[in-house]
Amino acid sequence: CRGILNETVHIGVVLDNNSWVGKVAETALKIAADDVNNNAQLLNGTRLLLHVRYAHTLLDVAAAAVDLFKREVVAIIGQQTHDVAEIVSTLGDAANVPIVSLLENHKIPYFVGMAGSDVFQMQAIAALVKTYGWKRIIFIDEDNYYGSAAASSLSDALRAFGSEIEYRSAIFPNADKQTIRKNLHKLKIMDTRVFVARVPSDLGVNLFREAHEMGMMEAGYVWITTYEFTNVWDYVLNTSTMASMQGILGVKTHIPNFDQLKDFTDRWKCQFAVDNPDTVTAELNLHGLLAYDAVVMIARAIGNLGTNASLTFLTPQVIGSAQVKIFHQGKKLLQQIVQLRQGQMSEISYEIVNIVDKSYRMVGYWTDKLPGKLSTTLPSNGSEGVRPVIWPGRSTHIPRGWEISTCGKRLKMGVPVKDGWNEMVTVTFDPDLNESIFTGFCIDVFDAVLKELDYPLPYDLVPCADDDGHDKLIHQVYLQRLDGVLGDTTILASRSKTVDFSMPYSDSGLVMVVPIERNDDNIIWAFLKPFSTLVWFTLAIFFAFTGAVVWLLERGTYSDFRGKPHTHAVKTIFWFSFSTLFVTQGHKIQSSLGRMVIIVWLFLVLILTSSYTASLTSTLTIQKMKASIATVEALAASGSPVGYQKGSFVADYLHNNLGISKRNLRAYGTAEEYAEALLKGPNRGGVAAIFDEIPYVRLFLSSRCGFTMVGPIYKTGGFGFVFSKGSPLVADISAVILNLTESMAIPSLEAKYFNKTPNCDNSAADSRNLNLKNISGEFLWAWMFVLIISICALINKFSGTQE
Repeated sequence: CRGILNETVHIGVVLDNNSWVGKVAETALKIAADDVNNNAQLLNGTRLLLHVRYAHTLLDVAAAAVDLFKREVVAIIGQQTHDVAEIVSTLGDAANVPIVSLLENHKIPYFVGMAGSDVFQMQAIAALVKTYGWKRIIFIDEDNYYGSAAASSLSDALRAFGSEIEYRSAIFPNADKQTIRKNLHKLKIMDTRVFVARVPSDLGVNLFREAHEMGMMEAGYVWITTYEFTNVWDYVLNTSTMASMQGILGVKTHIPNFDQLKDFTDRWKCQFAVDNPDTVTAELNLHGLLAYDAVVMIARAIGNLGTNASLTFLTPQVIGSAQVKIFHQGKKLLQQIVQLRQGQMSEISYEIVNIVDKSYRMVGYWTDKLPGKLSTTLPSNGSEGVRPVIWPGRSTHIPRGWEISTCGKRLKMGVPVKDGWNEMVTVTFDPDLNESIFTGFCIDVFDAVLKELDYPLPYDLVPCADDDGHDKLIHQVYLQRLDGVLGDTTILASRSKTVDFSMPYSDSGLVMVVPIERNDDNIIWAFLKPFSTLVWFTLAIFFAFTGAVVWLLERGTYSDFRGKPHTHAVKTIFWFSFSTLFVTQGHKIQSSLGRMVIIVWLFLVLILTSSYTASLTSTLTIQKMKASIATVEALAASGSPVGYQKGSFVADYLHNNLGISKRNLRAYGTAEEYAEALLKGPNRGGVAAIFDEIPYVRLFLSSRCGFTMVGPIYKTGGFGFVFSKGSPLVADISAVILNLTESMAIPSLEAKYFNKTPNCDNSAADSRNLNLKNISGEFLWAWMFVLIISICALINKFSGTQE
């Protein structure tokens, strides 16, 4: 039994036979129809008949479609452009006739696209942009709804990799030379040099011809074309067009090699030569393959409608000014076509090709299995990346993707100006030059960075009042009234939401500064400090031990060492040992062993007395200093006033992160105000401590005495240069800052401004003459010992004892 009862099934075709796509597709459609009719398993005896109509304008397309509906076609193939597809699909919806297009799929009733989704192509382009690190691109496309949809898909894909579309240029497909040049002129005066062109073949050829004449195909430019244009390069590229397209990249649909494809290609070339005898050479492309697949897919869908089914048409309806019959099984056939098309979608892959000289070469692959990467082989097998590319201007250097525009535009850099802290930024007016002169650490760092850049960066400095902090100045960058900020601007997470910062070029961190106080605590016990407790204990044992040894060795020759009570011997031993520290013994040691003991003992005594004298002298003559407040916790608990730099972020940081009440915060504008407030202290209208960033604190301490940094360093982002969000300058300037830091250029500038030594009358360790207070402990203990001996002598006298 038969699949369908109709003896003949009619399929309509609408093509532009003046275009390469139309010619390639027409030959492929003929071969496909012959293959279907020769394959008994597809339609089981039913003959498939193609009705080809040529259309060059939209009016021709509408007329051709209506004519085909009168022929009772069950489907229409063709639609090489989006505007044509929209018109035919509208008519197909009215007649219930499925429209199969060689374009990508769209959400249009009764429309089925044979090409892959535009979303995948845009992901491939985004991966290419990511590979080279470009942050901004300009998108050129047709001025219609489909161009907007493609721009949205590309924007989403780029955003995933931290890039964006800076500008979209929409051009009508039939735009003349002047219109194209006008659009290109707008693009040329922009900084971005990466262009993605999603244009049809005719517009693409004209676009690149004009771009070449306007100097937009030189070194530094990047051009990427989508497969709408790249897939027909084989037909549109000739000697003249090649010269204007050198170095561009294109996304091309990857067609895998297999035996059936080779056989079909040979058949297609033979048939194409018959259909187009005036054409010298021709190559099968994606459009030809899609056209062939479209015929076979429709044939299979018809066969899937059911056994002994009949394709019928209902009462004619008026479409426009013509009466057209309605295809009764149109909706069912559409469902079958959609299901078959979805089943054909497997792995999607694209080639990245590069035009060099008279041809193009493959430099990389993209596949939906690894959407964020490019590879040099397919399958990738870990070969991530792309092969070397020859860029416009025959350059082999990867373009950075942007240039300072050639229309005289200069960067407008804001410079925060405030009273005090002139070492950071100083602005003076030179009446002879009639201009402002900018100096300081931040200016020197920026100048050093510009000298290392491999391209000129013209800029103008604009002094801006900074009484209320940098946030208002940063907001001007966000509003694009300034291109950047050059100054002591701290990198903060909240600020990074609206602008981009370069890599920090200064120390990062918040520290506390407090006054230094004299530390005379426990000076009365200073004479004990030269030795530790263990040393004193060991020394006492050695006194006793040495005296005992000498007593044992000399008791036979020294009358005081024998014949006396034991208490007298003990007293003699200690007196002998102790007296060796200060005077020479009157008794001459007789025994050799005794002399050796005394020599060792005197050597030890010499070392001990020298060490003790030096250590005690240092303890008594060096004034010890201490910070008035040791920890932030103690400061917060005390409730004392705390100072910070006026207009800075420090106030919010102290309150939110360190728990210091806002009513205890005091704002100061200059280093002089810092010193005055710290010297007054919290009890006389000043503050107990000042919090500020490390560079400011280093400047403060480099010119003033009596203050010190205490406590931990609270990390911050450090100082960075500010630029508008997504500025391509950030990456280059950050790289230079890193190089200057590693080469010690920036540390040398820091030393020049921050490592100055203050000229102080009294330092933190001030040497001075001994006074009574310094040695009061020694006098007190000596007086107490003499007093005790005197009391003992009086007691002995009144008791009648001799000792």
